[in-house]
Amino acid sequence: MCFYDQQIFACGDYKWGRFRAHCAKEYRTGETCGMKLIYETSRVTGKCQMCKKYEVILRKIIQAHERVQRWESEGINPVSTDKEKQSIMVWQNELKEIERLRVTKLRNI
Repeated sequence: MCFYDQQIFACGDYKWGRFRAHCAKEYRTGETCGMKLIYETSRVTGKCQMCKKYEVILRKIIQAHERVQRWESEGINPVSTDKEKQSIMVWQNELKEIERLRVTKLRNI
Protein backbone atom coordinates (compact mmCIF):
# COMPACT_ATOMS: atom_id res chain seq x y z
CA MET A 1 0.00 0.00 0.00
CA CYS A 2 2.64 2.50 -1.07
CA PHE A 3 1.53 5.84 -2.49
CA TYR A 4 2.00 6.99 -6.09
CA ASP A 5 0.88 9.88 -8.26
CA GLN A 6 -1.68 9.09 -10.93
CA GLN A 7 -2.39 10.77 -14.27
CA ILE A 8 -5.85 10.46 -15.80
CA PHE A 9 -6.10 11.19 -19.53
CA ALA A 10 -9.04 12.70 -21.43
CA CYS A 11 -10.00 9.26 -22.76
CA GLY A 12 -10.42 7.90 -19.21
CA ASP A 13 -7.23 5.85 -19.24
CA TYR A 14 -4.71 6.31 -16.45
CA LYS A 15 -1.00 6.05 -15.86
CA TRP A 16 0.89 5.62 -12.61
CA GLY A 17 3.30 8.42 -11.88
CA ARG A 18 6.26 8.63 -9.57
CA PHE A 19 6.54 7.08 -6.13
CA ARG A 20 5.53 9.46 -3.32
CA ALA A 21 5.44 7.74 0.09
CA HIS A 22 5.98 4.43 1.86
CA CYS A 23 3.22 2.71 3.72
CA ALA A 24 3.59 1.41 7.26
CA LYS A 25 3.78 -2.16 5.94
CA GLU A 26 7.17 -1.71 4.21
CA TYR A 27 10.09 -0.80 6.44
CA ARG A 28 13.09 -1.33 4.12
CA THR A 29 14.55 1.73 2.44
CA GLY A 30 14.11 1.73 -1.33
CA GLU A 31 11.59 -1.12 -1.32
CA THR A 32 7.85 -0.99 -1.96
CA CYS A 33 5.19 -3.43 -0.91
CA GLY A 34 3.71 -3.74 -4.42
CA MET A 35 0.23 -2.40 -3.73
CA LYS A 36 -0.37 1.04 -5.23
CA LEU A 37 -2.54 3.68 -3.61
CA ILE A 38 -3.19 7.11 -5.07
CA TYR A 39 -1.36 9.99 -3.40
CA GLU A 40 -2.41 12.68 -5.87
CA THR A 41 -4.39 12.62 -9.11
CA SER A 42 -3.81 14.98 -12.00
CA ARG A 43 -5.90 15.33 -15.14
CA VAL A 44 -4.13 15.41 -18.49
CA THR A 45 -5.89 17.00 -21.47
CA GLY A 46 -3.96 14.95 -24.03
CA LYS A 47 -4.52 11.41 -25.17
CA CYS A 48 -2.81 8.33 -23.81
CA GLN A 49 -0.27 6.33 -25.81
CA MET A 50 -2.81 3.61 -26.63
CA CYS A 51 -5.26 6.15 -28.08
CA LYS A 52 -2.50 7.73 -30.17
CA LYS A 53 -1.44 4.32 -31.48
CA TYR A 54 -5.09 3.43 -32.17
CA GLU A 55 -5.57 6.61 -34.21
CA VAL A 56 -2.39 6.01 -36.23
CA ILE A 57 -3.44 2.47 -37.13
CA LEU A 58 -6.97 3.66 -37.97
CA ARG A 59 -5.54 6.28 -40.36
CA LYS A 60 -3.40 3.57 -42.00
CA ILE A 61 -6.50 1.42 -42.54
CA ILE A 62 -8.48 4.30 -44.05
CA GLN A 63 -5.66 5.21 -46.43
CA ALA A 64 -5.18 1.58 -47.42
CA HIS A 65 -8.92 1.20 -48.17
CA GLU A 66 -8.76 4.28 -50.38
CA ARG A 67 -5.75 2.89 -52.27
CA VAL A 68 -7.41 -0.49 -52.76
CA GLN A 69 -10.58 1.11 -54.09
CA ARG A 70 -8.59 3.30 -56.47
CA TRP A 71 -6.50 0.37 -57.71
CA GLU A 72 -9.55 -1.83 -58.22
CA SER A 73 -11.42 0.87 -60.11
CA GLU A 74 -8.38 1.47 -62.35
CA GLY A 75 -7.79 -2.26 -62.76
CA ILE A 76 -4.09 -2.07 -61.95
CA ASN A 77 -1.77 -3.60 -59.34
CA PRO A 78 -3.64 -6.85 -58.53
CA VAL A 79 -0.69 -8.13 -56.49
CA SER A 80 -0.38 -4.88 -54.55
CA THR A 81 -4.13 -4.92 -53.91
CA ASP A 82 -3.90 -8.37 -52.35
CA LYS A 83 -0.92 -7.36 -50.20
CA GLU A 84 -2.74 -4.23 -49.07
CA LYS A 85 -5.81 -6.25 -48.10
CA GLN A 86 -3.61 -8.52 -45.99
CA SER A 87 -2.06 -5.47 -44.34
CA ILE A 88 -5.53 -4.15 -43.53
CA MET A 89 -6.41 -7.43 -41.83
CA VAL A 90 -3.21 -7.29 -39.75
CA TRP A 91 -3.94 -3.70 -38.69
CA GLN A 92 -7.54 -4.60 -37.79
CA ASN A 93 -6.20 -7.36 -35.53
CA GLU A 94 -3.87 -4.82 -33.89
CA LEU A 95 -6.87 -2.55 -33.22
CA LYS A 96 -8.71 -5.44 -31.59
CA GLU A 97 -5.66 -6.16 -29.43
CA ILE A 98 -5.45 -2.53 -28.31
CA GLU A 99 -9.15 -2.58 -27.39
CA ARG A 100 -8.65 -5.81 -25.46
CA LEU A 101 -5.72 -4.32 -23.53
CA ARG A 102 -7.73 -1.19 -22.72
CA VAL A 103 -10.67 -3.20 -21.37
CA THR A 104 -8.35 -5.42 -19.34
CA LYS A 105 -6.55 -2.43 -17.86
CA LEU A 106 -9.81 -0.71 -16.88
CA ARG A 107 -11.08 -3.92 -15.24
CA ASN A 108 -7.94 -4.20 -13.10
CA ILE A 109 -8.46 -0.84 -11.35
